[in-house]
Amino acid sequence: MLFSQKDDFSRCSEIVRKKLQEKNIVVEDVVLKRITEDVMNISYAKGGDYSREIIYSFANSYVEHGLYKKYIS
Repeated sequence: MLFSQKDDFSRCSEIVRKKLQEKNIVVEDVVLKRITEDVMNISYAKGGDYSREIIYSFANSYVEHGLYKKYIS
């Protein structure tokens, strides 16, 4: 998560948590942290930033495609 600020991570984490909850998926904080890092890294790799709109879009796709499942046993 290059060039991120502390508040970026907490904002992104909240967005990811809400997207997961919409699908009735509840994860532990450590798993939420990993998923959030994944979403933020994808955003960075695609040239996006960590704004609410961009993270919402990437988190939505991430959850819809089930990419979070690699962190849930």
